[in-house]
Amino acid sequence: MDVISAAPRRRISNHRAAAVLIALCAAFYLVGCSDASTSDDAAFEGLTPGQRVYDRTDNSLNSLQAADIERLLDNLKSETGADVIAYVRELDADSDDTLDQVEELQQRWVSATGVDQDIAGAILINREPGKLDEARAGIFLGTTYDDGNVPRDEQEAIVEQALIPPLRDGDVAGSLTAGIDRLGSDIRNGRPVTALDRFAEGSGSTWLPWAGSGIALLGLLVVASVFRGRAKPTVSQQSPTTVRPDQATDAAYATALVHRSAQPSGVPGTVLALAAAEALTFEQDKKPGRFDKGTVSIRLLDRTRARGEVQQTVWSMLAARAVGDVVPGEELKKISRGPGATKELVEARLRSSGFVADGTAQRRAVLAGLGVLGGAAAIGGIAVATSGAPTLWFAVVLSAVLFVAGLSTAIAYSRFSVAGLDAARPWEAYRDGVKQAAKDADESVDLNAALPDIIALGLAPSFRKQLDAATDPASDSPLEVFTSPAGANYAAGGPVVLPWAAFSGVFVSSSSGSVASGGGAGGGGGAAGST
Repeated sequence: MDVISAAPRRRISNHRAAAVLIALCAAFYLVGCSDASTSDDAAFEGLTPGQRVYDRTDNSLNSLQAADIERLLDNLKSETGADVIAYVRELDADSDDTLDQVEELQQRWVSATGVDQDIAGAILINREPGKLDEARAGIFLGTTYDDGNVPRDEQEAIVEQALIPPLRDGDVAGSLTAGIDRLGSDIRNGRPVTALDRFAEGSGSTWLPWAGSGIALLGLLVVASVFRGRAKPTVSQQSPTTVRPDQATDAAYATALVHRSAQPSGVPGTVLALAAAEALTFEQDKKPGRFDKGTVSIRLLDRTRARGEVQQTVWSMLAARAVGDVVPGEELKKISRGPGATKELVEARLRSSGFVADGTAQRRAVLAGLGVLGGAAAIGGIAVATSGAPTLWFAVVLSAVLFVAGLSTAIAYSRFSVAGLDAARPWEAYRDGVKQAAKDADESVDLNAALPDIIALGLAPSFRKQLDAATDPASDSPLEVFTSPAGANYAAGGPVVLPWAAFSGVFVSSSSGSVASGGGAGGGGGAAGST
């Protein structure tokens, strides 16, 4: 019984194995046929010596268009010797792939016809399947033309200026016609000569290099002469110090001396000075969130504690935006965007003190103008030099030097007089000393006293760690201006220390397709591009 029942099971198993084998063979055959078809198309099979135009699509060229293009290629061969093939198909390929494929097409044409590869050429259009206005085009020419009248950059121009534009409208015949016409003109006459090329061969190679060099040298002499006439301090540079030069000068005016003009940072510096004088106090505006520490508002307390014109002006700026006695954080951000009304006060004091020299704006404009002139001359000179006037490169270099020299001296030219530069010396030493102290663990700065200056002089980033620590509620000695008694906006009991980040969040922080080109393994060169 066991032997009799085993035989049918073996036969069923054999039948199943045979069926699986047949199915696998059929699948391999179908895949092989598909691959062969694709390979045939990719390998440009079926090229014949008597035919130069191949349309492997259904609607790219009609019979009359194909005949016209065939005639153009025949005429190109008889007039120039260039043996060129045109091939159109549907294939999803980028510009780099098309460049490789058009080189292969040229090699296949050479192999199929026996033509000399040095004079053989190919034009390939890969149309996007299912899209009439999407295509890639490429051209590849033998070394006779690649090294001659149709170099690599001109092949790129044929692709971009002749082949591609008609393809954007789905006009394959127009694309091939324009490309062949441009190619024939290039071979016979050389690439198109522009007005710039003619200029480079004429004036650009004779008097222009000398004239350009002379103008650039003259400009450099003017830059040196104007910059040499700037004011220079008579007081030597002083050693950095953390001792304030005097206690009467407003922080806004001190930073103007250092930076040579009124600064936006002078406003928050003055606000902190008012807070230290208990003329105003900070309150929580936006409460701390998960990712920030909120913002502050200002409660105006006593205007009589504001000393001097700058503090009075800042108080007026705050009062103009207050809701009752409170200036919201959003309004404070608007105030912090610039020096506001303090600019006129600071500028007037600088001028009345004789610290601003007359005519500096005009001289800086001259230096900047010469720099712009040098830049324009350098750009124009590069265009002419690369078009066939290599002697112009010397003038280009001099013009570039004039560009750098003019703009850099315009920036460095101080608007201050000798008196202004001398007056700024001690404040510059103070700024450098305070900044240095922020990095030196052995050098201490009284943050309560120096905070208005730190902010006005733009040194807040250097003191960020110290300021964060000094406004931490757990600090043993928190900053006085950020420590407010509990009020209506806070929970009862004990003083509230506002974080530095809440203040700095309001003031400090607010203060066409590619072209592929390459050489081929068989000699020559080509280019390809996309719509």
